Amino acid sequence: MRLETNRLIIRDMNQNDLHFVHKYLKDEETMLFFVEGIYSIEKVKEVIENNSKRKELFSVIIKDTQELIGHLSFVKWNMKDTYEIGWVFNKSFYNKGYATEASKAMLHHAFKELNVHRVVATCQPENTPSIRIMEKLNMRLEGNNKKCIYFKDNIWWDELFYAIIDEEYKG
Repeated sequence: MRLETNRLIIRDMNQNDLHFVHKYLKDEETMLFFVEGIYSIEKVKEVIENNSKRKELFSVIIKDTQELIGHLSFVKWNMKDTYEIGWVFNKSFYNKGYATEASKAMLHHAFKELNVHRVVATCQPENTPSIRIMEKLNMRLEGNNKKCIYFKDNIWWDELFYAIIDEEYKG
């Protein structure tokens, strides 16, 4: 898959992306809300190899510089015509609208090309940047799942659950 916006290219993640992806997945601040924590280069390589079969991760590249700045996940969820969207970006590119722009392109593709019925997204209540992205995508908060994610050392995280359905999508 390949999508383009005014500023971005969104395409299948591949092995050529390994070191660029590892650069932000090894960063503690970037990975703060991920149970797995930071990723080793071996873990990133495994993720990319698995993606070559499933096509669920999509690199986001700035058109002008050809710099890989993050990625989207777009994963079949546990219901017919339903997907989960997610994003991880290099912190050097935070607050520039790239995650929202890339996610809007993916939603457009989902609803207009794939005829998806529903797209969901989740994050922890403390992850205000992701909450803002979901709100900009016109996703609605459907619930707060209390202490549903085991982190470590008997620490449990809450998770906010957002969604948008095809009838709500205004693309």
